[in-house]
Amino acid sequence: MNGTPGALKERSEHAKQAANGHALTDLQYKQINEKLEQICHYLKDEIESKKQTIQEQRNEIERLQNEMNNKTTVINNLQQQLQYSSQNTEGHRQLINKLLNDIEHYQNDIDWYKRTYERRSIWGVLKEKLTKRT
Repeated sequence: MNGTPGALKERSEHAKQAANGHALTDLQYKQINEKLEQICHYLKDEIESKKQTIQEQRNEIERLQNEMNNKTTVINNLQQQLQYSSQNTEGHRQLINKLLNDIEHYQNDIDWYKRTYERRSIWGVLKEKLTKRT
């Protein structure tokens, strides 16, 4: 079935002939035909409106998918940076622990030198050095 106004008029003429002289007049057929054309025009407008709405929704879906893909990429990049930072933090933690151990060792050495050279008498240190040489 074709929904064009010409086809509607043709169907209207066919219905008029099929009535075989019943009580419908040309004016009534004309009114029916006009109503059918109005309905057809309304349906065409409605279809166009629905098509436009569908296209707008498709565009919105595409935009949202692109936005989602971009955010997924950003999230992946941030996760990689977080992993890299975690590895660096662990490396720095180990280095700090090593340096703290070194500081403790050096502090022990400093304390030994203080005990040996500052707290003992000079004669005791000289005696110890002279006895070690011989």
